[in-house]
Amino acid sequence: MMIDNREHIETLLFDKIAGTISEQDNLVVENAILNHAEIRTMWEELLLKMNTPKAASFLSGIDTEYAWQKTNYRLSTQKRSPFKSRKWQLTGIAAVLALVLPLMAYFYYQQRKFKMEAKIYASKQIHLETDDGKLVEIAPGRQVSLGQTKILATEKQLSYKTGAEVQGRWATLVVPVAKDYKIVLSDGTQVWINAQSGLRFPFQFSNGKREVYLTGEAYFEVAKNRHQEFVVHTDNADIHVHGTSFNVNTYNAGNFAVALVEGSVTATTNGQQIDLKPGQKAVLGSSRLQMTLFDAQEELGWMKGTYLFHNQRLAEIAPVISRWFDIKVAWETDAVAEQTFTGEIDRKLPLAVVLSNLQLSSGIKATVKNGVLTFK
Repeated sequence: MMIDNREHIETLLFDKIAGTISEQDNLVVENAILNHAEIRTMWEELLLKMNTPKAASFLSGIDTEYAWQKTNYRLSTQKRSPFKSRKWQLTGIAAVLALVLPLMAYFYYQQRKFKMEAKIYASKQIHLETDDGKLVEIAPGRQVSLGQTKILATEKQLSYKTGAEVQGRWATLVVPVAKDYKIVLSDGTQVWINAQSGLRFPFQFSNGKREVYLTGEAYFEVAKNRHQEFVVHTDNADIHVHGTSFNVNTYNAGNFAVALVEGSVTATTNGQQIDLKPGQKAVLGSSRLQMTLFDAQEELGWMKGTYLFHNQRLAEIAPVISRWFDIKVAWETDAVAEQTFTGEIDRKLPLAVVLSNLQLSSGIKATVKNGVLTFK
């Protein structure tokens, strides 16, 4: 990566610390931090400043709604992005605070989502965390009691039984990199959760809607109940369903896709909606939902431990390698990231075998050093 796109990298640093960066952009930033001392110093200074008591005090005391409205108004009235129109007129940490703190008001307002994502990135163990802070590590054969809730974990699945007292009690199942897991909800709905994902759910659904919140990717087989709608909330769109099978992917910030296997669903966002039939997929692109067809073998291959790709850019394939093999991925130049490939990744194989197959089929070079996989 050349440093001539410094302004773009600076902008991505702010996205990264705020928790809104996409996987693809995060790989670009990680590569820049790793290979460029100037960017690395900038990142370290930003982290240092945001961890000070002064910054914490500022964030805890702000009027988030007013601050965001004010910031949003300033951005909407400018013809050009402030990140591109200003060249660090302030210097050092003062510039960092001047640019970051107003925007952090909005991000702080959404702290629950970011905390969930942070746990997913940091954890190495599948675990369940209740909203009141109780933590349960998932281990095969383990049985745990949380009040009247009895939790049973096997190697690949979590299930539970509840009592009346748990009405309104929520928890989040966190699945870290290199793992996948299944949960059976109280109504019988089954959810297969992919690596680096999280599902927030109530131990017992209320008499109204059945609602859950997803970060990452999961496949749902929703128990049929025509009297109680099932809703999957994501950061960018919602899925409304009564009983059906579908896959939801929200890995990249700002992106969303739901692929319907059986039944019918409605995807909604910002006043838009698309009703899907089996074999159809709703994708959020350019702030609008669009309908397309999908290949079930490619879309659902992750459930069997395989990832199929056809004429896909390395920048799109790399996040899968990172999630499945728990390794950071970088490349020497942007041109390498733009190369396209067709093939298959089997997560049951050692990483060395996967890389060997990729190199033999494409001619690309790959090296692993200090926990970082670099493509050349």
